[in-house]
Amino acid sequence: MMAAEPSPSPATSAAADDLETLALDSSSSSGAATDPLLRPSPSQTAEANHDAFVIDDFLDEDDFSPAPAPSVAHPPAPRADGAPPAFTKITVSDPKKHAEPSGGGTAGGVIPGSGSYFSYLITTRLAGGGEEVRVRRRFRDVVALADRLAAAHRGLFVPARPDKSVLEGQVMQRHDFVSQRCAALQRYLCRLAAHPVVGRSADLRTFLTEPGAIPAFQGEAPRHWTTTVNAAAPLVPAKAGRDLFGMFKGLKQTVVNGLVATKPPPVEQETDIEFLAHKARCEDLQQQLTTTSQQAEALVKAQDDLRETTGHLGMTLIKLAKFEREQATCNSLRRRAGETHNFANSVLKMSRSQTKLNSEIVKHLGIIHEYLEMMISVNHAFADRSNALHHVQSLSADLFSLHNRAGRLESSSARDMGHEWSTYQKVEGLKETIRSTEAAKSDALREYESIKVSCLEKV
Repeated sequence: MMAAEPSPSPATSAAADDLETLALDSSSSSGAATDPLLRPSPSQTAEANHDAFVIDDFLDEDDFSPAPAPSVAHPPAPRADGAPPAFTKITVSDPKKHAEPSGGGTAGGVIPGSGSYFSYLITTRLAGGGEEVRVRRRFRDVVALADRLAAAHRGLFVPARPDKSVLEGQVMQRHDFVSQRCAALQRYLCRLAAHPVVGRSADLRTFLTEPGAIPAFQGEAPRHWTTTVNAAAPLVPAKAGRDLFGMFKGLKQTVVNGLVATKPPPVEQETDIEFLAHKARCEDLQQQLTTTSQQAEALVKAQDDLRETTGHLGMTLIKLAKFEREQATCNSLRRRAGETHNFANSVLKMSRSQTKLNSEIVKHLGIIHEYLEMMISVNHAFADRSNALHHVQSLSADLFSLHNRAGRLESSSARDMGHEWSTYQKVEGLKETIRSTEAAKSDALREYESIKVSCLEKV
């Protein structure tokens, strides 16, 4: 992490006008209705982009001058519970390139560009007094923050952080990469601050206001559920580099309504009819949103091709009219050249109108992308609930196995009097294991009930 420093003078970046897959800055984000994670009403002015986000640790151009974030910054939206946000304004700007410390990573010299990274100046205005705090963070710090928030608020619809894609960073223009990364980080932090629960968390406040390196974030691995050796089914695997649409095909809920044939059926099953109905509706909505978004993007591309073609046609007709006018030998040819020129102007006007039409379509497409972004958070919350239930089921299966082993040992000790003492020690050891497993199961059940309540409340 980087130390805090004074804020530099902001500069305007033209990259804010680029199309973006996710809405990075909405002109109406000052209201709670702009955030689908808080209310279902979407923003009416969302921007879209067809480029995936990339990781900054793989850029290595020495002569590159990074571009600042878009100058337009909006404060976090008021929360749905009516409480004022803890932070009134968050901006991300002034990206700077740094050399990776010699002992900072093992990939140096192996992966091109891995010896450098970018840091970003995060300026936060606190609610109430209006004091501004400036800190520097790198993208790795944002990943650590997202992991801590996901572990601390399981079952809630926590906004998803910007994604990482190494290959995309190698083919994108560096100017576009840095501008998009700044805008994506700014929107992500604003969404976190506007969340009714996450916005008040100590982890977020520490990240935004603690200057210098944060000891609590240093060297922390992502937190996941830990299961016993006899776990019945694997947890949902984490997939790196997933994009907004491709991740929906790979992000499937773990099958938790039964164990494999080698295990006895557990006592706990997913029998919440209301939750299963909500889950089915969300899956159907996700599929419809994905299909609609793909069709809308195909329409935008077709309209853009039409705009480009009509523009070329108009310019060609203007050249043709000019040539005919210069070569005309009679009035009829001159009139035809004038009519051709008028028609060419009409074609060019049509091309310009196609540009305006496409911009309007993209604004409405941004609304669909906001809901698709929300579905990522919904899937994460549902996965938390499935993993929590799976953890309970694994402990139940382990208890079943331990009780069977203890019963067999007690039966064998009654028949074999020669090994009575060794058998007694084994039985006592199993009973101690059973007691610790039962305590772990009780804790897991309490955690599962808490996540279940949070999921239903947010749905």
